[in-house]
This record gives sequence, structure tokens and C-alpha cells, in this order.
Amino acid sequence: MKCPFCGFANDKVVDSRESKEADSIRRRRECLKCGKRFTTYERIDEIPYMVVKKDGRREKFDRQKVLNGLQEPAKNGRFPSES
Repeated sequence: MKCPFCGFANDKVVDSRESKEADSIRRRRECLKCGKRFTTYERIDEIPYMVVKKDGRREKFDRQKVLNGLQEPAKNGRFPSES
């Protein structure tokens, strides 16, 4: 992280907390050169998993489709289900 005051590239994290909404992390940092403190916010970019179908189409991964595909043979008695 670059210091916004002097441009030095090294700092240390003084404090780290989740935001109230838990969608970002707030970090208090201190520059190792000038000693000034500044705040950064970090957010996670969620990239959706994609499934490539046999015909080349792409669609978003659907966990429920996988679970349904595993439960269907169990209903028909093809393999025992754990209950």
C-alpha cells in the first residue's frame, strides 16, 4: 500500500475491523517512513463460478442442481443414501 502523504511503499497495519455490514474490512495503517496514519477499505470481489456445458454454453454454477442430481438416484434405489 502506498502512503498517500509521502508515497512510500511500506506500511504496517495498526488496526483491522470488519464493517458493520460485514461486506468490507477497514484497516488503519501507519507509514514506516513519515509515521502518518491512513485508512483503507478492502472489499471482496465475488466472481461467480461458471459451468461449461457439453455444447459450449456457459451458465452460473447452481449448487441445488448438483444436489438434485445426487439425490435422484438415491430415490430410485440406485445407491443407498445416508440418513
